[in-house]
Amino acid sequence: MFAKKFFRKSNFKALSIYLLIIGIVILIAQWLHISAGREIIGQVNESQVMIIKEIASDIEYLIHELQEKLVTLAKLYPLRRLKTDEALFNLQIYYELMHDQVSHIGIINEQGRYEYLYPPIPRWQEMQLKDFSKTDFFQDAVNQFHHGLTQRPYISNQYDQGFGISAIPVSLPLYTDQAVRETIGGKKEFLGVLVLFLNFAVIDNLCQNHYSHLHDYSSFWLLDNEGKVLSHENKSWIGKKIFQVHQDRLLTGSSHSLNQIVQKRMLMGETGTEFYFDCAPNSPQGPPLEKYYLNYTPVRLPGRTWSIAVTTPAIKMDHWERRVLKSAWQWLLFVISFVLVALSFVQVVIILIHRRRIDWEKEQKEKFKSAFDGITDLVYMIDLDYHLQIVNKAFINLCGQSEKEIKGKKCFQFIRQRENPCPDCPIPKTKSTHKAQRLEQIIFQETANLYAYPLINGEGETTAIVIFARIITKEKILEQELQHRERLSLLGKLAASIAHEIKNPLVGIGMLTELVRDSLPAESPVSEDLERILKECRRLEQLLNNLSRFSRPAPLALEKGDIHKPLDLALALLRERLREHKIQLQTKYQADLPPIPHDAQKMQQVFLNLIINSLNAMPSGGKLTIQTYLGPAFSGRGSFDLEQTVCIDIQDTGQGIPPHFQSRIFEPFFSTSPKGTGLGLAIVQSIIQQHGGQIHLKSEPGEGTIISICLPVNSESNASLLSL
Repeated sequence: MFAKKFFRKSNFKALSIYLLIIGIVILIAQWLHISAGREIIGQVNESQVMIIKEIASDIEYLIHELQEKLVTLAKLYPLRRLKTDEALFNLQIYYELMHDQVSHIGIINEQGRYEYLYPPIPRWQEMQLKDFSKTDFFQDAVNQFHHGLTQRPYISNQYDQGFGISAIPVSLPLYTDQAVRETIGGKKEFLGVLVLFLNFAVIDNLCQNHYSHLHDYSSFWLLDNEGKVLSHENKSWIGKKIFQVHQDRLLTGSSHSLNQIVQKRMLMGETGTEFYFDCAPNSPQGPPLEKYYLNYTPVRLPGRTWSIAVTTPAIKMDHWERRVLKSAWQWLLFVISFVLVALSFVQVVIILIHRRRIDWEKEQKEKFKSAFDGITDLVYMIDLDYHLQIVNKAFINLCGQSEKEIKGKKCFQFIRQRENPCPDCPIPKTKSTHKAQRLEQIIFQETANLYAYPLINGEGETTAIVIFARIITKEKILEQELQHRERLSLLGKLAASIAHEIKNPLVGIGMLTELVRDSLPAESPVSEDLERILKECRRLEQLLNNLSRFSRPAPLALEKGDIHKPLDLALALLRERLREHKIQLQTKYQADLPPIPHDAQKMQQVFLNLIINSLNAMPSGGKLTIQTYLGPAFSGRGSFDLEQTVCIDIQDTGQGIPPHFQSRIFEPFFSTSPKGTGLGLAIVQSIIQQHGGQIHLKSEPGEGTIISICLPVNSESNASLLSL
């Protein structure tokens, strides 16, 4: 009865709502239709601009690559004259490298006549007699020479050179080389021009490679800085000025608009979208005219700015827009129908929801307690005076007390054993901002992620705070270990890459430097500079070797023996440096130490690194004490028993290490010395760990440092290594 009464009273109201919604939908649809049409055309133009920018970038890279090769080739002609065979051989080699891009490579002498051209042409002798000194690229080369400019490539606009060569000339002036002039004497002379001819087809292919990304009714233009067509689907336009092409095809008034775009926008290096009027495809001359969209962007080259454009007929764009909008209208009609049907059921749904709400709320209250206690993470509620109000079972299990004992206690006293609220407590900020807060905090001696959520009443006031805490102690430990492993893995890759990419060229530099130094007289002023280069090469090679040893530790060659032998060898190598640094050496060896498995060469490297660090810490002299004994040097360092380790202490009276650096002292690339690489102690730690041992540091600023090494006598790890 209630439902029938509801629908009878709401008939007129529902009908009014339906009509209102339909009217609003129609107005919105009309607005969307207009906006969508503009947006579609705008998106098509934007995509076309992106495509031509890619083409422009490809052309700029191609020209840059050719200019670099031209500069490299020019360095092979430092003298005034070369044998013909040698010159042609050089041209042939570089032509083979660029034959898919250039049609010819040649050299024009200082009189403006070709001396060499590759590949040869049938009318070569006739071409040698022609004067090319009036060409723009030859005049540019002469101007560069007379103005004392550094050689720079030049891109010519004179594409037809005659004799069957029609391409884009890219030239570079040739001077006598400065080093050669200083060696044999003489002044700087102009030798001529080195020129290569870039095929129009190469430029055209770059454009056509992107043609598949456009609609089949769009076309490309590529214009040089004078408006000449360099690429177009109509090959008869190539080499002609775009102004004349369209003047011949269009009415005077219409061509004026396009000429204004080309002159004031495209040839000035601008990027944009315009429209103009052109002949229909079936009407090569005169009306009817059609509207075309023109998207253009510059191609920036040294000394030149070309422009690339793509044109699309507006009628085609409109047709494509109508197809897209037709599909959109079909979907819109479907949505309108769906809305009308859905509204018919809204009232019934409202009644059903209202009837079930009370049952649902009652059921939720019953489920809340079980869900609250079923959460494995800690959840508890605190009032604004820091009193614990509600806690879940996970909280009770962690603290070991009952809910009755917990309720009413202040959180900072019960959880953190503090007399005052915690400095990083989220309650004040959550109360003032009414927003959730997140922080990391210690709860019952465990690290946890805390999320504080405000409970807000109907007046918008925060009445309590709900805390969600997840214990992450294990995750923090695993995260630290994972970060350490990732750093080591990254260092390994870095070291391998550096060793591969740098070491071989570095050795070559050193060898060539030695050859140059040995070929010069002893009193040469550059000998000292060459010696400095060799010294830096050796230092870099040593750094690369350290990186390789750290990232790829070599297998140990374990043999049982006296640990004093590699220690004494290290001291013998450094005895002279100890004397120079005025270091008093004291050794305290335990005589009855058992032999232990160790790699003597690796351990000697360990002792050398540690003793050198001690020497560097005592620049004004001091005392170095080396002690060996049986038994661990520190308590609680691992599973070693008293009778199972041989320990070596290296103690100096240097300046010591600041406490905030001590935890990082064994990290790769960390060094307290400005000249250190930070790999010495990292390599030492790696070698000790390979032996199954441990290394520890104890230091006090101003009092010195003790490095303690403990190696197992008969550990399972060393036993397995020894059996390899």
